[in-house]
Amino acid sequence: MKALFAAFAASVLVSLAAGAQTGKPAGKPSPATTAGLQVSTGSAAPKGGTEAKVEDMRVLEGASTDPFELERLGLAAVNANQLDRARVFFERAWKLGELPTAAYNLSCLDARAGRVDQAFARLDKAIAAGFDDGVSLEKDPDLAALRGRPKFSAIVSGAAKNRASGDAAAVKEGVFLLPKDGALAILLLLHDKESDPFTVSGPFTDLALSHHLCVAAPRGPGRSAKKRFGWGSADRAAKAIDAAVDAARRKAGNQKLPVLLVGVGRGGTEAFTAAAHSAPGTFAGVGSIGGPFDPGAAAHPAGLRGARLFLGFSRDAAPAEVAATRRGIELLRQQGFQPMVVEWPGAGSGFPKDVPRAVKETLDAFAGQAPVTPR
Repeated sequence: MKALFAAFAASVLVSLAAGAQTGKPAGKPSPATTAGLQVSTGSAAPKGGTEAKVEDMRVLEGASTDPFELERLGLAAVNANQLDRARVFFERAWKLGELPTAAYNLSCLDARAGRVDQAFARLDKAIAAGFDDGVSLEKDPDLAALRGRPKFSAIVSGAAKNRASGDAAAVKEGVFLLPKDGALAILLLLHDKESDPFTVSGPFTDLALSHHLCVAAPRGPGRSAKKRFGWGSADRAAKAIDAAVDAARRKAGNQKLPVLLVGVGRGGTEAFTAAAHSAPGTFAGVGSIGGPFDPGAAAHPAGLRGARLFLGFSRDAAPAEVAATRRGIELLRQQGFQPMVVEWPGAGSGFPKDVPRAVKETLDAFAGQAPVTPR
């Protein structure tokens, strides 16, 4: 570990071709979507995983305290045309986490039932909690009865303001830390789907700074729950990542610093998706802790060429999560990539039980990696 990133200092002398990886395009499966109502975890659910099913009454009696899981179950109830039951799930998701989409989904149910005033009251709560999806507001058939009313334009305006504010907050409310003796590279960290910059950067900070890495952890541009943030669409997440890279290079005073892109949980999936859609050579390394590579979001991962790839996950995580991770790894290999893979003890979907070990092994995976031509 002492010479973890020594190779960065001699970047101009290292040939990129020696460590380059290649990939072959693969077909893109059609993602399953739910019309009308939406869930904030969205594409955070691994492709190919088991669909949420309406659970037994134990969930309604308090067995589940995860607002995101409750929201998924609410959507499953909608798909089963059990709207009263869906309402219970969404109500509980709102109570536990103040998910903006939970209030939005409740508004959709009210609008379907002709309760216009209640639907507007729910939308007010959604906007106050950070809901920022103007496209859904304008096109969702469930809200047809609300459009054209004076109150609706204020709702749309509120969503637009939330979106602009969230995009700006990616850098403004992010974490940026510089090593004392100058940075050799940027470690850009993406938090989990309902987490924040401090949660993801904390475990990495001491080790990364000791090895002359600038630590940068942007905030997800979308409000995901009470004091939690999400990444939104792939395009929106990519813009947040680009803004964070530019900010980190400015703060470090070096526009040519290479970038290692690492995410935890949903952030890991976002890291691979963003890198896959980038130009080859954009990132020196791409890593994920507990987040599967999603081939459906990156059918032609040209941007992964030339980067060292790392995927670590808890072997005792939920079976669907483990299966999605292993499936993504196999698809990377089929396309000619050679990711480094580590399985850790534990059952978490993000950081494993032994967090320091995961951090060390993630950074070890990039030791000696030649930096690429920066953007």
